[in-house]
Amino acid sequence: MSDLRVFGKTSKGTAELSARSGALSLAQRRLLILVDGVRNADQLAAIVPSGFDDALRVLEGGEYIALVEQGGPAAAAPSTAIPEAEMTTVAEARLRASRGVSDLLGPAATDLAAAIEAAQSGDELRPLVRDAERLIAAVHGSAAAQAFILNVRRR
Repeated sequence: MSDLRVFGKTSKGTAELSARSGALSLAQRRLLILVDGVRNADQLAAIVPSGFDDALRVLEGGEYIALVEQGGPAAAAPSTAIPEAEMTTVAEARLRASRGVSDLLGPAATDLAAAIEAAQSGDELRPLVRDAERLIAAVHGSAAAQAFILNVRRR
């Protein structure tokens, strides 16, 4: 029987992607990254077949994801506005962006990660981070891209 349920990330799920607290296994984190409020459970299971049911149970039970109401929007996206006191330095942003690109996009994005690491200023870094955000959104969905941006920008 088809599982057509659609899940979206909760604010707790988005925060977990940014914080990397270690509360989730690698399989659970992968699934959380892929949950986008658009793909149904069958589509997600086809992408991450190994341990899918267990990972889904943990994410739903831990309130990292929630069912999206039919015809309704996915879980509300977090605001990307960060108070100035919590903004990161260029060096911190460069490190976080490079790490995030490597973690989320893997070896295919090695050149982008290297370019990010080589950026010397915010003006050089900004377009590279935007490119990374677009790629992450294309691969993992807009919530993962927003979590990536929040992680890069927040202290």
